[in-house]
Amino acid sequence: MKKILISIVICVQLFSCANQSELSKKYSCPSDKLEKYSSISDFNKNFKLDIPTIWKTELYFDKFQSEIFTADTTKQLTKSLILVASFSTGTLNFDAPFYRKVDSILLKNNLQIIDSGNQPYQSKPTYWYVAKGVKNGFSYHQFNLTTKRSENTYFNVYSEIYGDNNINDRICETISILNKVEFLQ
Repeated sequence: MKKILISIVICVQLFSCANQSELSKKYSCPSDKLEKYSSISDFNKNFKLDIPTIWKTELYFDKFQSEIFTADTTKQLTKSLILVASFSTGTLNFDAPFYRKVDSILLKNNLQIIDSGNQPYQSKPTYWYVAKGVKNGFSYHQFNLTTKRSENTYFNVYSEIYGDNNINDRICETISILNKVEFLQ
């Protein structure tokens, strides 16, 4: 009986490791924590996020985008995570003008890219980066992922990480949420 149980545990661990996303592997993220999650859909029903039930969540929409804004408000700002996910209408190409615009936005916000890449996300073209700077008097990191969903739509997620502690853990928390995004259209 003991051998069977050990075999099952090893198989489950191997299976969960094999399904890690490229970003999870890059940041050496552990398997998902066992927390209670709620599934939240954006206002226009384009996508669904599984987020911890204790997080505060707001929805926003306009003619061009539908957005979920969520954060763990039970923790101090320097220990928390603020996450914004949006589904937008518009064309997106990962070309020189796109990268110049990203650089311009980062420069305007006094942020410097410390890591970036172009790994596909859910088999779609994607660009992501981690930037560092100072915001509101705090050391600040931003994880940003943008993926082209179709010729006329794209998905963007960014997390705001204040302070200098547990940066990798909070990036992994963002990636864990990203790994469970479900697109409804």
